[in-house]
Amino acid sequence: MRISIVTSTPQIVSLGSGTYVATDSLRRGLEDAGHSVALVCPAREPGVLGLTVRDLVMGLDMDGFTLSGQIHPFVCHVLGVLADEATFERGYVAHLLRLQARAERRSANHADMVLTTSDYSAQRIAQLYGVDRSLIGVVPPAFDVAQWQSDFAGVSAGLDASAQPTVLCVAHMYPRKDVRTLIGAARRLTDAGRSLEVRIVGGGPERGALQRAAAALGLSEVVQFTGQLSHSDLMAEFAGCDVFCLPSLQEGFGIAFLEAMASGKPVVAAKATSTPELIEDGVNGLLAQPRDENDLAMKIARCLDNPDLCSQMGEANRIKAARYDVKRTTARLLDLVSEIL
Repeated sequence: MRISIVTSTPQIVSLGSGTYVATDSLRRGLEDAGHSVALVCPAREPGVLGLTVRDLVMGLDMDGFTLSGQIHPFVCHVLGVLADEATFERGYVAHLLRLQARAERRSANHADMVLTTSDYSAQRIAQLYGVDRSLIGVVPPAFDVAQWQSDFAGVSAGLDASAQPTVLCVAHMYPRKDVRTLIGAARRLTDAGRSLEVRIVGGGPERGALQRAAAALGLSEVVQFTGQLSHSDLMAEFAGCDVFCLPSLQEGFGIAFLEAMASGKPVVAAKATSTPELIEDGVNGLLAQPRDENDLAMKIARCLDNPDLCSQMGEANRIKAARYDVKRTTARLLDLVSEIL
């Protein structure tokens, strides 16, 4: 089958970006399954020539909204519900997301099929875009779990154990990621006499404000901001941490959680939006109340104080991650789109 994926991300070197990872993994997964895949970037290829000779055109998020209803079959694949994300943001970010959501709504309403990454996202598409819930298929984002675990084994093998407990967070720092609550939890833990390091990987509009907040709390030595990292350096961060923590208030799925799971790490997160679909409290992670730094601190402390529990949750994550390997999710996607081919 000849498939075109319309996306603004193929040329963006945005290390750690969930959308970039999912897009690249989806392309490779489809090609490994024997299909011809072209990534089309409208901004660089005006007119989108040649799409009419493809067997299937898929627009990621709002990308390709001008094609929806014009080219068939067309699939709107929503990796992140922009209208939902906007409700958790403020200022120019919220304004931009609301504008983009208008395009995403148009794409979803005129597509032959809508796909998204979680039951939560499917419900929000139905509520915010007016798409019949029965017409929305759910398929997790593509992620090469097997390749990640193979690479991770090589990175972790030569890594010395950290001298103190380490909590890792990976996020593009928007307000909805709520990294601020993690910093508050770190203050509570250090005030209680605990020695730990919190390492925050990524960039984003909140990074400067978060660094100043950590400094104001006297946490400049405890909370380390690494910026964006290469693939191998990111794996080294996962290998060196004891707990992965991202108290995000809004996730359509959460690729960073899947990276932690594939690395065999316990996860501490907020009990919000799609996260409980991936992280089961007490089984493969611990869930805290949203925006509650005291509860988050207690959940992190529980992990750090119970190495056996951490080990059990980490192993549960390693096993569960296999369910989301790109071969399985690609097969699921192809099965769904076969209904309109």
